[in-house]
Amino acid sequence: MNNWVKNLLVTLDENLDESTRIKIMQTCGEDCPFTHLKDDKLLEIKNSSEDEFDFLEKMSLEWRVRFENGNVYVVFDKCYCPLVNEDIEGTSKTLCYCTMGNLKRKFRLGLGRDVDVLMEKTVLAGDDECRFRIMV
Repeated sequence: MNNWVKNLLVTLDENLDESTRIKIMQTCGEDCPFTHLKDDKLLEIKNSSEDEFDFLEKMSLEWRVRFENGNVYVVFDKCYCPLVNEDIEGTSKTLCYCTMGNLKRKFRLGLGRDVDVLMEKTVLAGDDECRFRIMV
């Protein structure tokens, strides 16, 4: 499976512009079966929260949400995608747009509104962590 996914990503990179790759992978990420935070847990956190800030605070206790310099981030210390994480060598960062789509969905569910997500760093791009800024 790992090689198949890597080949798929290379084919996307070679044949599609970045905005099209982003759209495809974000759409796939909306329904990622490997998400780290299941919807029922997310909705439990949302339903027990008084407001957006309380929701974000509780998310920081339950998941990988961090507050830094007035910004909200989701940070992963490594690539957790089971499609490639056993051997990430040579995997395109295009796969990370899937995570971006998944995060958009999670925060849309939790906050009850659309949010933008900026992919600032990814392990697949050679960074030391994956860092997504949640634009709340």
